[in-house]
Amino acid sequence: MKRNRILIFAAAAIMLAGLMTSCKTSGMAMTSKGQLFKINIYAPSTLAEGADGNIDVVLSNRGVNNVSNILTDVELPPQLIVLDQTNDNGVNVVHDPGSNAYHFTVGSLNPAEDSHMRFHVRTSFGTATQTGEISVTAWQNDLPGDKLFRKTVIGLQR
Repeated sequence: MKRNRILIFAAAAIMLAGLMTSCKTSGMAMTSKGQLFKINIYAPSTLAEGADGNIDVVLSNRGVNNVSNILTDVELPPQLIVLDQTNDNGVNVVHDPGSNAYHFTVGSLNPAEDSHMRFHVRTSFGTATQTGEISVTAWQNDLPGDKLFRKTVIGLQR
């Protein structure tokens, strides 16, 4: 009887570790306090040369406790020219002119709350058939490995 409990506990621990690892690579991770923290990037799959479009980055808390002190870096490839950048109240942004990197701080995300960052961009593919990677990395002490990341690209519409 005692041996069965140990096996059940070991199997549950292995499944939980696998779930946390698989979620981390898909833009979702479980914090050490049980919150589900998620990054989504909403970008067009293709855009024509010189076309405008929006890239939305959404940070989400799907747990039962606040997720606090979130630092987020968004790196855009050189094929995207940022025309405008907006974000929700409570989100602070730092951007060095001439740089493709944006640094955001979010003080706290309450349960079931989202935080939005929007980039209005114009494409300049040149000879490329797709943009470089749009990369979003969020750092928070309770995340496994202290960070969570998500990447995507935009293809050239022909």
